[in-house]
Amino acid sequence: MQCLKNIQIALEAVGGSLKDVVSLRIYMVRYDPDTEGRAIADGLKEFFPGDFPPATTWIGVSSLAVKDFWSEIEAIAVLE
Repeated sequence: MQCLKNIQIALEAVGGSLKDVVSLRIYMVRYDPDTEGRAIADGLKEFFPGDFPPATTWIGVSSLAVKDFWSEIEAIAVLE
Protein backbone atom coordinates (compact mmCIF):
# COMPACT_ATOMS: atom_id res chain seq x y z
CA MET A 1 0.00 0.00 0.00
CA GLN A 2 1.59 3.20 -1.20
CA CYS A 3 0.06 5.37 1.56
CA LEU A 4 1.73 3.32 4.28
CA LYS A 5 5.03 3.18 2.37
CA ASN A 6 4.97 6.98 2.16
CA ILE A 7 4.38 7.24 5.91
CA GLN A 8 7.27 4.85 6.54
CA ILE A 9 9.61 6.85 4.28
CA ALA A 10 8.65 10.15 5.94
CA LEU A 11 9.24 8.74 9.42
CA GLU A 12 12.59 7.23 8.50
CA ALA A 13 13.67 10.60 7.07
CA VAL A 14 13.37 12.11 10.56
CA GLY A 15 14.85 9.16 12.45
CA GLY A 16 11.59 7.39 13.28
CA SER A 17 9.86 4.22 12.22
CA LEU A 18 6.38 2.77 11.96
CA LYS A 19 6.79 1.60 15.57
CA ASP A 20 6.42 5.28 16.54
CA VAL A 21 2.92 5.54 15.03
CA VAL A 22 0.25 5.78 17.74
CA SER A 23 -2.80 6.68 15.66
CA LEU A 24 -4.10 6.44 12.10
CA ARG A 25 -7.10 8.02 10.37
CA ILE A 26 -7.99 6.32 7.10
CA TYR A 27 -10.24 8.23 4.70
CA MET A 28 -11.80 6.02 2.00
CA VAL A 29 -13.91 7.08 -0.98
CA ARG A 30 -17.07 4.96 -1.21
CA TYR A 31 -15.80 2.77 1.63
CA ASP A 32 -17.14 -0.79 1.71
CA PRO A 33 -15.87 -2.80 4.69
CA ASP A 34 -16.33 -6.10 2.85
CA THR A 35 -14.03 -5.19 -0.05
CA GLU A 36 -11.69 -2.26 0.55
CA GLY A 37 -11.82 -2.85 4.29
CA ARG A 38 -10.26 -6.28 3.98
CA ALA A 39 -7.53 -5.06 1.65
CA ILE A 40 -6.61 -2.17 3.95
CA ALA A 41 -6.73 -4.41 7.04
CA ASP A 42 -4.33 -6.86 5.37
CA GLY A 43 -2.00 -3.99 4.48
CA LEU A 44 -2.08 -2.71 8.05
CA LYS A 45 -1.09 -6.16 9.34
CA GLU A 46 1.92 -6.17 7.01
CA PHE A 47 3.14 -2.76 8.12
CA PHE A 48 2.13 -3.06 11.79
CA PRO A 49 2.73 -6.70 12.78
CA GLY A 50 2.19 -7.83 16.34
CA ASP A 51 -0.53 -7.59 18.93
CA PHE A 52 -0.65 -3.81 19.37
CA PRO A 53 -1.22 -1.89 16.12
CA PRO A 54 -1.88 1.86 16.32
CA ALA A 55 -5.39 3.05 17.16
CA THR A 56 -7.17 3.35 13.82
CA THR A 57 -10.29 5.20 12.69
CA TRP A 58 -11.86 4.44 9.31
CA ILE A 59 -13.86 7.26 7.70
CA GLY A 60 -15.95 6.89 4.54
CA VAL A 61 -16.02 10.05 2.40
CA SER A 62 -17.60 11.04 -0.92
CA SER A 63 -14.32 12.38 -2.33
CA LEU A 64 -10.81 13.55 -1.44
CA ALA A 65 -8.87 16.69 -2.36
CA VAL A 66 -7.36 14.96 -5.40
CA LYS A 67 -10.15 13.56 -7.57
CA ASP A 68 -8.31 10.36 -8.58
CA PHE A 69 -7.29 9.38 -5.04
CA TRP A 70 -9.44 6.75 -3.32
CA SER A 71 -7.70 6.72 0.06
CA GLU A 72 -5.76 9.00 2.36
CA ILE A 73 -4.08 8.08 5.63
CA GLU A 74 -3.24 10.53 8.39
CA ALA A 75 -0.69 9.22 10.89
CA ILE A 76 0.31 10.53 14.29
CA ALA A 77 3.71 9.39 15.52
CA VAL A 78 5.55 10.10 18.75
CA LEU A 79 9.33 10.27 18.44
CA GLU A 80 11.54 10.40 21.50
